[in-house]
Amino acid sequence: MHRRPCRPRPGVPVAVFLTAALLLLFPGAVRAQQKEKKPALEEMTLEELLSVTVVSASNAEESLVEAPATVIVITRTDIEQRGYQELSEILDDLPGMDVIRPYGDTYFKSYWRGYRNTIGDPFLVLLDGIVLNHLYYNTADVLTTLPLTNIERVEVVYGPASSIYGPNAFMGVINVLTTPPEGKTGASARGSLTAGSSGTRIADVTARYEHEAFSLRVTGRFDDGELESSHIDLYEFTKSQYYSDRRLWGGFVDSPGLGGKFLSERHQRAFDMRLNMGPFEAGLIYQRLSSGYGTIYPGDKAQNNGVWSRPDLAGFLRFKTALSAAVNSSLLVRYRQSDLSNDSLFLTSSPGQDSSGKPAQLVELSYWQALNSSWSIFQDFEARLGPERQKEATGASVSAFSPLTLNFGFRYERKDLQKAYDITTGPAVPASSASPDTYPFPDPPSESLTKQNRITTSDAGIYAQLKMQVAGPHQLTLGLRYDDNSQYGGAATVRAGYVGDFGNWGLKALFGEAFQEPNPRLLYGGWTGSGSDPSIDPEKSRTLELAGSYRNSTVSGLLSVYWVRNRDTIVNTAEGARNIADRDVVGADLHVRALFNHDGIRFRGWAYFSTILHEEESEGGSASWRIGDLAHVKFMAGLTTELSPNLSVTVRGRTIGSRQTVISNPVEEVAGYTTVDAAVVVRNLFGTPLGLSLTGSNLLDRGYVQPGIREASAGIEPGGFDEAGRYSGSASFYSSLLPQPGRTVSLSLLFRY
Repeated sequence: MHRRPCRPRPGVPVAVFLTAALLLLFPGAVRAQQKEKKPALEEMTLEELLSVTVVSASNAEESLVEAPATVIVITRTDIEQRGYQELSEILDDLPGMDVIRPYGDTYFKSYWRGYRNTIGDPFLVLLDGIVLNHLYYNTADVLTTLPLTNIERVEVVYGPASSIYGPNAFMGVINVLTTPPEGKTGASARGSLTAGSSGTRIADVTARYEHEAFSLRVTGRFDDGELESSHIDLYEFTKSQYYSDRRLWGGFVDSPGLGGKFLSERHQRAFDMRLNMGPFEAGLIYQRLSSGYGTIYPGDKAQNNGVWSRPDLAGFLRFKTALSAAVNSSLLVRYRQSDLSNDSLFLTSSPGQDSSGKPAQLVELSYWQALNSSWSIFQDFEARLGPERQKEATGASVSAFSPLTLNFGFRYERKDLQKAYDITTGPAVPASSASPDTYPFPDPPSESLTKQNRITTSDAGIYAQLKMQVAGPHQLTLGLRYDDNSQYGGAATVRAGYVGDFGNWGLKALFGEAFQEPNPRLLYGGWTGSGSDPSIDPEKSRTLELAGSYRNSTVSGLLSVYWVRNRDTIVNTAEGARNIADRDVVGADLHVRALFNHDGIRFRGWAYFSTILHEEESEGGSASWRIGDLAHVKFMAGLTTELSPNLSVTVRGRTIGSRQTVISNPVEEVAGYTTVDAAVVVRNLFGTPLGLSLTGSNLLDRGYVQPGIREASAGIEPGGFDEAGRYSGSASFYSSLLPQPGRTVSLSLLFRY
């Protein structure tokens, strides 16, 4: 029998237990709650919505209009009305994003503003200001695991932000902000239970109890399902025939848990517990992204019904206080584990020879592991300098502001990192004799740490940003940061910006620098041909952006033009990954939003148009080539119709233009496509706190593909055996094309108490 290690899974059982216990302990308080009052954000005009306070652009509160960056805010209402099933789906409806979805050990990639890379993501994902990017891969696909029921809003910040956040805020920041304590005594809960296509089963529940300055909030999320497979024949090497071919896989095709057909499951878990007592906050956060291999690998080289499991566990303490009337302080201390767990397995097939020297297809199973941890301390200050004046904050109460604001602070992080993967491998046996009943499965790697395979690094950074309100509507921002890494040395980054607020009109001129660390997987995690090289240096970028905007109570528009210059870009070659290229991307994004009422019906519309005007990668200023996999034209739009306070219908769609692929992909161009999604949400059914949400994705059942990741060089020529039994098939381990899911439908039961 196939053996997998038994490891505790603290995510859902703990979340369900604590949520149920909380509701049982305080049933009277739950019943006593009034119907949830609509958040102020839902009641605002569009002009007011565009002037709300955001915190992510400068790591401090400021008006959205005054923030020295282009920022898009997605509210809890937006998430519910649009029918998002998991949080990474918001990227599909945002400008400047080329989203690629392999649904495997790389679950998704977003080539933000033209930054196409191999391992890791060029932006930070924050949860209430706490970085969640994986310690080993620097990936952001943790977004897919985050619960939705505890979210207040998501702030998407465009442009480099290393001057505030340090390394890896290369193209932007996505900060997921959860609901703060509400300041009222009693218990409450909200949640959703979802069932849908391809075995989708999702439970997402948040429960809260508050009493005066005390608040306890517990959230759990459970998400199971499999990758919808109706269009897998659009690519040669994801066709079912390769996964079920006994000549490639032997008896493993008879083991449902290992192979035999296209099947890529997901088992995502998340748990978030917060305890607030006045200025103190304590938190325990757990996520586990566990998936099969989707469409990343050709079916003649790897079965996709494996497991690639990335658990992440963090505990933190935060203390916020006012040191004086003009100075605020926030101190955060965190410990974190960010792993690839040892139940991650890979079943592969490759050409070789049997014991007699004859050509044979060899089957091999391996377990993989990478264990990483860190502890960190972040200290941030905000000082309001100069005499305070009163200013009417649109959509909020009258508040004080200072003409001069200084944000400054420091961080220190010490990481204990894996170098090469821990791998245990079974023997490579001929497919003709391979069977899960007789195969000598290896034991999973030991969870004990091997000193020779570890590296300890330290990062220290200090920053300051000065924001000056000068004559009339003009604001200037200047930021400077210095970071020092025990492996790479020092790096200084600068941010400068001008913001002009002229009533209905606005203007932003922005400059920013950033640097992207090579993640441990790139440095140590594989072998030369797999992209590992300990001598790789950080990448650097500079961005110039000019944005003009207009807004009134019903319509807003913004046009942003940007130029990004990347230096020391890491490029994978046959000899490994190296800093060999510079990149230039020039692009533009047009944002349009509308909010209006007609005959008692409320309409919310949005549209984004993105274009890449120029993309180029060059080496040493001589030869140049396209970056690849970037759609030069993208259009996303949606309309929410609120037929009544309890009924909304949303239709959203996107048109993605054709893409010239990376030069290593033999498929030179991938055709464009259009998809349409819709959601119907009904609240307060029959006067109860229950509701329903019916969501459909890819309603037209459009069959389309996206370009493969990494070198994407597997090709499209069919595989086959010759008379001598030698197999010839896919040319590499990375699919050239990634078929995307067809139509899916889900129904959710919503509840609030």
